[in-house]
Amino acid sequence: MKAPHQQLRCFVLFAAFILAVLPHASRAQSPSPDSAGEGVGPVNVMCPVITDEPVDPRFTTEYDGVTVGLCCRKCLTKFEADPTAYINDIAEFSTVGLDDHTAHVNASRLDDQHADHDHDPPAEEGTSHQESESHQHREDSSMSSSTSQDNGHDHATDHDSGPKLTTWIGKLHQPATHLPIGLLIGAAIAEIGMIFTRKEWFRHAAGFCLVLGTLGALGAATLGWFNGGVALWDSDWVQATHRWLGTGTAALSVITLLFYLQMTRAESGSHPAFWYRASLFLTTSLVGTAGFFGGALVYGISHYAW
Repeated sequence: MKAPHQQLRCFVLFAAFILAVLPHASRAQSPSPDSAGEGVGPVNVMCPVITDEPVDPRFTTEYDGVTVGLCCRKCLTKFEADPTAYINDIAEFSTVGLDDHTAHVNASRLDDQHADHDHDPPAEEGTSHQESESHQHREDSSMSSSTSQDNGHDHATDHDSGPKLTTWIGKLHQPATHLPIGLLIGAAIAEIGMIFTRKEWFRHAAGFCLVLGTLGALGAATLGWFNGGVALWDSDWVQATHRWLGTGTAALSVITLLFYLQMTRAESGSHPAFWYRASLFLTTSLVGTAGFFGGALVYGISHYAW
């Protein structure tokens, strides 16, 4: 039986660790002043990829020193892969100090759009038929392009189009991830303390963190499926990687907890402790990697670039 003052010291150290780690984990998810464009919002109102969708402030990127807004994560990925294919669809770009060539292209596109809707009577009957056919051809091309964009855009997963309760529950996924990240890493740190000092209170601290971290991982993974929708594989590889890393972390944390319980019941020996520690450190690596890809969903894959 441990002395009361030893147990009190264990919980005081654990509480101090949680208070030190969790604020840093929360700040790691917030954008830096540089990545946020120093508080300047996107220059555009409508998405340049899906032109009939309004911009979502969560999905922005930088192009030529200007913040561009997109409507969803999928459009952000498409824009960053080939911005020149969509940049001319942003009429506001001509007013933010871009080069003369880009402004000229935007002005030409606007003139063409106005010309498409110019229904003034023609001067000659012979040219009326030709202009009518040209106008119809442009309308057909525009409708075809719009249909192609809509067919390639999955609103079921990129926008909040599901049941209202499901959508609201899914929004709790982001704050819920901080609990398993901090606790599972805390369990690994406590187990390292046990390895080097052989003090049992480190083992108890690791077990306490592991139990709560496992419950947190199961809850965060469940909320993640609410947030991302039910899909075996997402069109965005970053989202798919984050989905299955998070799910794998939850499953592996349960296995680690079972190894821990087996070790506490076993007699002296190295094999139960070896499998518990191997599983614990693998779980810690997995939860950190899942957190990295979770941040990449919002801030881009290079959000930790120097």
